[in-house]
Amino acid sequence: MDIGFVWDETKYQAVVKEHNVQFYEVVAAFDDIDGYEVPDPADHEDRWLWVGRTPWDRLLIIVYSEQDLPLYRIITAFDAEGRWIDEYFQR
Repeated sequence: MDIGFVWDETKYQAVVKEHNVQFYEVVAAFDDIDGYEVPDPADHEDRWLWVGRTPWDRLLIIVYSEQDLPLYRIITAFDAEGRWIDEYFQR
């Protein structure tokens, strides 16, 4: 099954402005073979976090939903910090 990505344009523009994360970076981070997925710790139903590195050496946390498979609905993305960085490098 081919996976695609969708992102609400208004939310995307807010993420670009607030976190300077581009769509192509998010898609590339999902290709990280060392990346990992965890349930959303905020306990939002049907949401997941992907922690992955881009080819430009940026470690991102991506919040997404699989509700619309085969499309991943991107909710937000931002630079990983603190324990997320530690966990990524310990895996």
